[in-house]
Amino acid sequence: MKKKIFLVSGIIGIALTLTVFTGCHKDSPNTPATNNNTTTYSSDITSAQDESNASDAMNDSKNISDASAQGNSNQYHPGQNVSAIYSAHCVVTWAKDTLNGYDTMYVNFGGTPVRCNDGRWRQGEIIVYWARKTGSLLHSYFDSASTITMTFNNYAAGNTDTSMIGVAGTRAWTNTGSNLLSQQNWDFTANLTLTYANKQTATWNSTRTNSLVKVGADYYYEISGSASGIDRNNVHYTLNITTPLYVTALPWWLGGCAWIESGMLNINLANNVNTLTVNFGTLGTCTPIKTATYNNHTYTFIMW
Repeated sequence: MKKKIFLVSGIIGIALTLTVFTGCHKDSPNTPATNNNTTTYSSDITSAQDESNASDAMNDSKNISDASAQGNSNQYHPGQNVSAIYSAHCVVTWAKDTLNGYDTMYVNFGGTPVRCNDGRWRQGEIIVYWARKTGSLLHSYFDSASTITMTFNNYAAGNTDTSMIGVAGTRAWTNTGSNLLSQQNWDFTANLTLTYANKQTATWNSTRTNSLVKVGADYYYEISGSASGIDRNNVHYTLNITTPLYVTALPWWLGGCAWIESGMLNINLANNVNTLTVNFGTLGTCTPIKTATYNNHTYTFIMW
């Protein structure tokens, strides 16, 4: 029963982690810590880095939102698990918006960087607007046409306290009901601006569809869609998922895989005819080690 409750509370349209060439990975209950990978790549890889950082920020903030909501029987009960999972410095508060029909959750890490239990540094606030439903937070996940929106207030996260990336903008996920295969579906949209420690900025816009599927005894999100953006070098790029990506429905702190297990995507740069192809591996194998092919060269990289 406990596993089922946590599975249900984690099935918002997950913003997949596409961390390409970021140079490090997340310590997970499934995988021992390894040394950082610090290979230098062509500037053409910048678009992949910015895309991956935006996707990672969305997946990470969604996990934090889930942890803040878990264990709550209704919309107004403060989060009980996020402090144990992430940081004792994290404070969760709620406000009821009777005018707009939302219950607002504020997840605040404070005004200065704090090192969280997963090894990542964070500061600032994640704000989640839950569509008000009768009963529990789960109604906001499962009710058809229900939309949950997230925004940020001076929020930043990173591998060290001096390399955190600021996140601004919005993302929304809407339950679109069941498809012809009776699978639950969510539409996901995001419009973000990333600000790096050196003040460079990148923009990212994404539209994706997420279906909850069962493969063997495990539940996964099957993810398709596209993205576009402008990287730190002012290069426009587009991204398409060519083979659906699979991410475990259980979050990493409950034994799910912290990384995408399988699938492929292509990234195309506006000023380059070459395509960057990313291969996330074999379904059922949980590892941060992935491969990417660019300009006839194949690289091994480690996801965050």
